Amino acid sequence: MDNELFYQFGRRDFIKYSVLLAGALSLPGIQGCAIPKKNVPALDYTRPFLIKNARLVDVVSGQIVENAWLIVDKGKIAFQGNGEPQQNIQGIVFDLKGRYLIPGLIDAHCHSTASPVFSMRMMDILNHSRQQKQNFVSAVESGITTMRDMGAFPTLLRMIIKDIEKGNMPGPRVVYCNSILNVLGSHPEIPPSDVNIFARPASFFVGMIMNNFRDTEEMEERLKENARGASLIKLTLDNESIFCKKDKAIPVYTKEQLDIIFRFAEKTGLPVSAHSQYKYGFNRAMEYPFNSIEHITTDVILSDDDVMKMAKRNLAIVPTMTVGQSYLMEEAYAELPQKYRTPEITEELRARKEYFEKESVNHCDPLLHKQNLSALKYYKTMPIDTLFQQKKFLVNPEVFFNMIGNGLVNLKKMNQAGILIGSGIDAGMPFCYFGGNYREYEILQRAGFSNIEILRCATINNSKILKIEDKTGSLETGKYADMVALDKNPLEDIRALRKPHMVFKEGSLMFAAGNLRNSGIIPA
Repeated sequence: MDNELFYQFGRRDFIKYSVLLAGALSLPGIQGCAIPKKNVPALDYTRPFLIKNARLVDVVSGQIVENAWLIVDKGKIAFQGNGEPQQNIQGIVFDLKGRYLIPGLIDAHCHSTASPVFSMRMMDILNHSRQQKQNFVSAVESGITTMRDMGAFPTLLRMIIKDIEKGNMPGPRVVYCNSILNVLGSHPEIPPSDVNIFARPASFFVGMIMNNFRDTEEMEERLKENARGASLIKLTLDNESIFCKKDKAIPVYTKEQLDIIFRFAEKTGLPVSAHSQYKYGFNRAMEYPFNSIEHITTDVILSDDDVMKMAKRNLAIVPTMTVGQSYLMEEAYAELPQKYRTPEITEELRARKEYFEKESVNHCDPLLHKQNLSALKYYKTMPIDTLFQQKKFLVNPEVFFNMIGNGLVNLKKMNQAGILIGSGIDAGMPFCYFGGNYREYEILQRAGFSNIEILRCATINNSKILKIEDKTGSLETGKYADMVALDKNPLEDIRALRKPHMVFKEGSLMFAAGNLRNSGIIPA
């Protein structure tokens, strides 16, 4: 630790925070302690086991295979067929009794170790610590068997991944970028110490979501360091802030810096993803071999030529429309402007209110959600363009009303052009809570996507974006036995994805909605 930082916070404050953080990370249910899987009996996975009487949803063909069966061995699908299983299985038998079986869902854009608040109070550290670990549990219980973390506290993330791998807690497998590699002052330009005064010393324990650099030489050093153990590189391309402040300009990478990053990416084989919500960022993404755009252009409706250029470059997108819905900040207005009173925005405002009032309690610590709601009052109690200066980090509502307006138009154009579209909700951000991925699916349905298109976004498309389509994303022989059993047909009712009956990751049962032995799904 450098002396400047030590004296800035003070010896006593640093020791106090160190003790509190170390204690929080060692409490039951937070770090190093087992979290049981819900309704999951002790099972023997050392021998092959059978799943039978399933209606298997083939996301590639869009068809349902009736009376399907699968044999799982060593975490993979070893054999499959329909009718009566031909192999004699001595191990476990899961009788799905006609339930629908889909591939494990994939969340292609989240921040798994973030705490979903606009600001953080020291007295609530235990709530935040519990929430960070609950993020992983909520994800897998909602059917997510793989997630792509797009900016984490890397040290904390690796600690939790070890807990999942050891079986101490249920959770998805995680593909991650470590920190976001960014120009100092670029998005998200919030100084960590303005969110919580102890954020900087905390980084010595958990790492930092942002890996900011001041010049090209520093960038090269941090690029190599940040790539260790990572599966991708995450950049941000926009030149304008999404926050409420007068001067919205933010710094961007130089051409020299982007050239260095992409030479490094080619050498290491790491795909590069780009945060972009403005046309400026979209245009820069067209100049380099990015793997995916994260979020969607909000400030303009893209031309047909723009969309075709994107399609020709085989550039995928994870639009995160749930962010747009969550940040329809009607609280910023005494009366909603007429330009925002469209049928699309009206419907998403309705869904937003329903989620905040009825469903969010299932996914977020009630205290933290209440604090988020309380923060919205600042839109009307302070001049909106001074909020950032006063350390109230609420977003500019115009950006996100346009995300539902222009953004949905752009997304429909991309779908029509055959662009690869994935699914993620930016979980870990305020109001975008883990366990609520169904919100994205239902927004896509209201936007005109068919149910099979939505299911592909959440499975096979995401696996291609994550470069793991040879391992997961569809129920095929040789792939991981990542599976979700549903009570209803998701091709008829996308809301079936809200409540999985069972979730398997690599053949291991992660979650069950009820007592499987009492229901006869597993023979007593």
